Amino acid sequence: MPEARTVLVVGDADAPRDTTDGVLTERGFRAAEHVDTLAAAATRLRSESFDLVILPIGGAGPKEMSLIEHDIRPSSPFIIGTAAGATQELILGALRAGIPEFVPAPLNPEELDVAVRRLVRRMEPALRTRGKIIAVYSAKGGLGTTTVAVNVATAIAREHTDERVALVDFVVVGGDVRVVLDLKPSYDIGDLVMKVDRIDGELLSSLMTPGPSGMLVLPSSDRPEVQDLIESNAASAILSQLRAHFNYVVLDLEHYLGERTIGALDTADRIVLVTQLSVPALRSTQRTLNLFNRLGYAPAKVAVVVNRANAESPLTIGDAETVLGRAINGKLPNDFTACADATTKGIPVLEHEPNSSLANSYRHLAANLVGTPEAESAAANGTSNGAGDTDSRKRRLYRLGRS
Repeated sequence: MPEARTVLVVGDADAPRDTTDGVLTERGFRAAEHVDTLAAAATRLRSESFDLVILPIGGAGPKEMSLIEHDIRPSSPFIIGTAAGATQELILGALRAGIPEFVPAPLNPEELDVAVRRLVRRMEPALRTRGKIIAVYSAKGGLGTTTVAVNVATAIAREHTDERVALVDFVVVGGDVRVVLDLKPSYDIGDLVMKVDRIDGELLSSLMTPGPSGMLVLPSSDRPEVQDLIESNAASAILSQLRAHFNYVVLDLEHYLGERTIGALDTADRIVLVTQLSVPALRSTQRTLNLFNRLGYAPAKVAVVVNRANAESPLTIGDAETVLGRAINGKLPNDFTACADATTKGIPVLEHEPNSSLANSYRHLAANLVGTPEAESAAANGTSNGAGDTDSRKRRLYRLGRS
């Protein structure tokens, strides 16, 4: 039996205590130990280790938040803050101080249990030594890649509830993941790159934003200068850490095939190449498949998915397969109303209309992407990723493209 986890509670942050004790015991924690003040907690944490700290943040000012950030969190990264009637400003201040979870006081057992389960998942080591990276890409804008990435990640998270799932906006600056999910993140990928030399699982979790179905989201930045900071080496470091600490990572990639995007495509275990049943989209997809072939990607690595498929389109799936010279791996029906309503509400289609044909198509696509033994075998043998020095690969790619 694993040893029970320890808890330190500050003041009456665990009130009502019988509620807290029941939830913590069920989640594998021993009886909580108590101190009266934040200062006392900081003192105790200098000499003792606790798996979880529950502390009050109601009325906490800059001095208290500084104490939490600099004296408590370094010794115990897994913290739950509680407060009655907390304002949005207070919660944001707590997040910036490094408190990853907040539960309104007095504590409700369901809300506390959700927060504790999220933290317990982060405490546990990854169940795999090598997570799977799924990159969603199209060379042409306007084909719905962000919506596909969001819903594929949601489908995986809903199906694999005991595994860690990340959704990453690798557009880096001005990406749309935060818009589609109506996120108001305290941190973004720009904050992560500032600490790229010390990225670990704890830092990743603390800088990511909770998303649908328990996944964690790393949004793009609004700061233009971040574009130049995340060059190929930094991008590679970020992807390496994501793979090490998450079971599944879904990337929404920018359309420009620069070094950062090529590196992400190289690293990915599967690529979802999004297209539509139109002449411009299929021509763009055909060129992209040719480039992927030059980059050495195995056919099993790339899943061609037709988005917004419409029975009234003059082109058919058969036409698309003829143009592309390969099978279409997935078809997502055109449901403009469901997509527009879901985006307006800031939720995935799978949560807005879970029984729709479009939601079922996303679930089927996600299941196919997760269960791909031939692609995994090729990746393990180093034959599908086409890995190599990104800069030289880019030069070779465009030299071949001109020939």
